[in-house]
Amino acid sequence: MIVRTVAGLQALSTPSPTWQMSGSGAGSLDLYGASPQTYKRIYDTQPNVRIPVDFLARNVAQLGLPVFRRVSDTDRVRLPDHELAQWLDHPNPATTRYRLVEDTVQDYLIYWHAYWLKIRSTPAMGLVRLPAGEMSFSGGLIPTAFIWTSLNGQRREFDASEIVHFGPLDGVSPLETLRRILAEEAAAGAYRQSLWGNAARIEGVIERPVTAPKWTSAQKTDWRRQWQEAYASGGSRPGAVSVLEDGMTFKPIGFSAKDSEFLAARKLTREECASQYHIPLPMVGILDHATYSNVREMRKMLYADCLGPMLEMFQAEIERQMLPDCADHDRIYCEFNIAEKLKGSFEEQAQSLSLAVGKPWMKPNEARALQNLPADDNPASDEIAAQQGGPAAPAAGDPPVPFKPTPKAGADAVDVSPVIQAHRTRQATRLAKLPIAERAAAFTADLDRWNRELAADLSALTGTTNEAYLAASVNDATLMHLELEALHG
Repeated sequence: MIVRTVAGLQALSTPSPTWQMSGSGAGSLDLYGASPQTYKRIYDTQPNVRIPVDFLARNVAQLGLPVFRRVSDTDRVRLPDHELAQWLDHPNPATTRYRLVEDTVQDYLIYWHAYWLKIRSTPAMGLVRLPAGEMSFSGGLIPTAFIWTSLNGQRREFDASEIVHFGPLDGVSPLETLRRILAEEAAAGAYRQSLWGNAARIEGVIERPVTAPKWTSAQKTDWRRQWQEAYASGGSRPGAVSVLEDGMTFKPIGFSAKDSEFLAARKLTREECASQYHIPLPMVGILDHATYSNVREMRKMLYADCLGPMLEMFQAEIERQMLPDCADHDRIYCEFNIAEKLKGSFEEQAQSLSLAVGKPWMKPNEARALQNLPADDNPASDEIAAQQGGPAAPAAGDPPVPFKPTPKAGADAVDVSPVIQAHRTRQATRLAKLPIAERAAAFTADLDRWNRELAADLSALTGTTNEAYLAASVNDATLMHLELEALHG
């Protein structure tokens, strides 16, 4: 079967609530005696699953996915009008590229499979995401057909060439690996709901002394009914003080919230789910050991080590399964634009570019435009200014450029160069013990300490207490050099 129009899809499935999904296609987990929950239902109801899945899906969807032609090993050309670029940018009239990628990554992270249906029509082909929980395939090691069993029970078979499939054929959902953790969280959640439904009262039993008058069965039943109506689940007197008779005593039999370690258990569940998807813990709100320095490094780790392999898989599958449908596929490839997410703040970009170029890199009128100021009529404002002194960008392997501050005028001038040079000598001695590739990370981990030490040394020399900015500027320049050194090997 070949679908040629988007409208043709409307007859294939009647929308139904997600909780009516059959577990046969979607997979399901038995959460401690409760009715089996489909993977989709677990994603819908367990926040510690949804948080990492949505975090990764949104971050991948935000990346651009441009198409290029590789001209040579050192040259490439972007092709915004290529067929593949058009299909990815405009999948179908009802879906944007962002939504298509986000839904696809969500499917992949929940089921370890994701599917696109190719709609071959004129003038361009369209793409529609098919629900991964309703898909299956036939054909063994090399699929010959994909089967979509819709929510209303209709079964449609597609030739393998009509489907773009992401993920291993024998892939197992990460939720299967998290089965016990998720079951524990579901059971704990059910218990907490029951506890609050009982107005958070402590569970217990009421004891009567041996010498108390013996009750008949009717008296026991009547007293229990009255107690439960007043104080147990659904009682009409929350917070009321009970009065016990005949020397009765209340004996707690349940664990307290502290003893049950509810918060620790919920935190453990989030940590395990984040670890399953290889997400640095501060990225999902676990900030126990987070600092500015390590969060910045973890942000880089997210795109290099966490998302990098998955993005490579998506790129390879798109090229393998969609380029054959293009008239032009010579040296064509697509690539997620990770650089956009790693380029840092404006200050970091400006400092990095200035260091790389070795001179000013913006025209005065370009800078004025960024501040919504009118252009300057002076012709020099449309030219890049000449080098205004100061060090050029250091070559890889060179030591950090000595800091040379502008001399102060008058008798109060203080030369801080010896202090800064001694500070950098200590840094160089410490970092020389590490491989070049590890020096920037080690320096970043100790950056706060380096800033404090240099600020204290400068303040002792100048007699002022406002040297923190100068210290941070000096160490930022050193860090920039170390990053360039690691980049060039």
